[in-house]
Amino acid sequence: MENVDTIIGLNVNLKGNLKNQGSIQVNGSVEGEVRSDDNVNVGETAVIKGPVIAKVIEVSGTIKGLIEATEKLEINATGKVIGDINVKTLIIKQGAIFVGKSTMPDQGGEVADAKDKKLDEDNQPTEEEKPSEENSKS
Repeated sequence: MENVDTIIGLNVNLKGNLKNQGSIQVNGSVEGEVRSDDNVNVGETAVIKGPVIAKVIEVSGTIKGLIEATEKLEINATGKVIGDINVKTLIIKQGAIFVGKSTMPDQGGEVADAKDKKLDEDNQPTEEEKPSEENSKS
């Protein structure tokens, strides 16, 4: 990843939210939200406990929390993601670990906000989210 604006070093333990308009490289640990208007690269030694929100996210370390990538999420072979993801494009390489649910937009749509979707245990829309029969008859 080129032109990294913020680097969290290998021996850094950050508690709190990290927000930046530019790219972020995490090699240490962060307990809190990591948000960028650009890219977030989670190095092999990194551990993030909290949501990660960015345009492009590349994971070679560990993320425990919600991930929202408006363009792409790539989980490399050494990467581990435990949490739900909202993403436009998802790449999971062989050897990677992903435990959670993924939500992707319909064709041409934007990344869905999973918090607004009400699903039953089979991941189907609940009765209140389904269109009513009255509305579908004309």
